[in-house]
Amino acid sequence: MSEKISYILIGDSKGRDLANKSNDLQLSGLYLWSNAFEKFGKEGKIDIFWRKEDLEDFDIVHINYTPSNIQLPSVIREELGNSSSTKIVMNVDLDISQMSASWAYHTPNMVRELKMADTVFHVEPKGAEILSHLLDREVKVNPHPIDVSTMYDYIKKEREPLIATLFHRYTGSTLIQYIAQRNIPLRRALFGYTPIGKQAAVANAGMFDQILMYMSFPEYIEEMSKAVMGCDLYSGYSYGRATIEMAALGIPAVVSNTIAASHLFPETSVHPFDTKGAEEKFKKIISDADFADEVIKTAHTGCSIYSLKNSYDRFIEILELS
Repeated sequence: MSEKISYILIGDSKGRDLANKSNDLQLSGLYLWSNAFEKFGKEGKIDIFWRKEDLEDFDIVHINYTPSNIQLPSVIREELGNSSSTKIVMNVDLDISQMSASWAYHTPNMVRELKMADTVFHVEPKGAEILSHLLDREVKVNPHPIDVSTMYDYIKKEREPLIATLFHRYTGSTLIQYIAQRNIPLRRALFGYTPIGKQAAVANAGMFDQILMYMSFPEYIEEMSKAVMGCDLYSGYSYGRATIEMAALGIPAVVSNTIAASHLFPETSVHPFDTKGAEEKFKKIISDADFADEVIKTAHTGCSIYSLKNSYDRFIEILELS
């Protein structure tokens, strides 16, 4: 497809705008597709359009499918019909290991709604594989974009003696990450902590030296860039937004091998519950400067595949292959 194409994500941009604070550095993930199409395509937009006369101004209508908009695809398909040149692209915005809790009672509806799309994708391979099996159709792998080139400006020459650890609200886990780090002579900082039920007081029970809760995206990246090491031992399946951000910032990280972006850290990826293996990786990064430099170089070089330009090209490619 040689001509530039236009794109709209159906949704509300208020959350994105709040997170970005009008900064040049834009929040990683789903909302960045509009930026990629605005910069490299014909147009990129986020809005709550659903009428045919508005939707047909765009080549692509993107629906981020969640339990909160379970019938939206049918509404859009009914408006566009089956002969429109405007294509409906859908992705399922959920870790495949967490799907049962959200979708078990809605599976027939989900299958029916996903069939309204011209193209379906998931952000990581395991999710795409299982959805392909469920839907009896090909589901593409298409990770959301990361503005890695802008993050390069945040790289620090001098860093603080701390490990930046990612908190994931899907699991609420803090103990596994702590066990992996408890013998490492660095400060422990937990990023993105959200109190959840019984977990509300756990992270404050001496496991971490610093708790960072919600902050704007530029503030988050600024704080993250100070870390001498990173940790993302997520136990589910994700494409690894934070892992890619660490790579872009030149931070050597120990990450779960269930994260798709763990390919950026081939020498420091472990099973998410391999706390001893993770500890050994941390110690090697500290004790072996050449090893740490190689980890940084490999990750930093590889993360460019998630840039806005490469993500735009990848999105166009999955359309051509549909």
